Amino acid sequence: MTSRFLRPALLCAGLLPAGAMAAASILIWPVDPTLPAGKNATELWLENRGNTSAVMQVRVVSWQQENGYERYRPQQDVVASPPMISLSAGGKQLIRLIKQSPVPAGQERAWRIVIDEIPPAAGAGGGPSGLKLQMRYSIPLFAYGEGLAPAQGGDGAPGVDPAGISWRVAQVDGSPALQVQNRGRVHLRLSQVSLSSGGAPREMAQGLLGYVLPGQTRSWPLPAGMSHPTRLSATINAKPAVWQSPAQN
Repeated sequence: MTSRFLRPALLCAGLLPAGAMAAASILIWPVDPTLPAGKNATELWLENRGNTSAVMQVRVVSWQQENGYERYRPQQDVVASPPMISLSAGGKQLIRLIKQSPVPAGQERAWRIVIDEIPPAAGAGGGPSGLKLQMRYSIPLFAYGEGLAPAQGGDGAPGVDPAGISWRVAQVDGSPALQVQNRGRVHLRLSQVSLSSGGAPREMAQGLLGYVLPGQTRSWPLPAGMSHPTRLSATINAKPAVWQSPAQN
């Protein structure tokens, strides 16, 4: 089962030097917030599990995929309230994610919630050298228009039609890659992905591999030594059933 709690390791703004520790340990839940049709707000909780206070900035950016690349842009369709918080050690804070524009019927919209830990000023707990460490967390937010009802279980997304999913092996930057196409109306969240070519399956991702937004195609490098897999197995949108499919080259 996929955890609904997010710890600091999800997305870090930079590599921490050997021996360095972040000032705070932030717990975030849920990690799969959604806004069903007819709902204009949802909740996000932050909890400081560390022993020092932390200042956090919360932003919501639009999330699109174009030509295989992730694109993030400023927007005002969904806002976070409050956008800046101070969390004392052991403290919790509710963040409301408020939708300000309707989602068209039968469509899904995607955003990223970006949570930055604001480091203290040099000399204010940063050590003798004034070292500043910043953590960044990024989680998806999906909203749905009328006609797309959340399915039971999984990450709260509407059901996915397997007929709208296909994959093949493609050459990307001169190397073989797994290329997944999503022709459906809702995103694909691919996890626990394994590939096989007649023998025993080979694990490509034990946890999350990535997302494919509606109408888009994404690629990931194949594991070393595997260039012609013929079958793929994956968990989609955290649903219990495992999706399996041959390549469609």
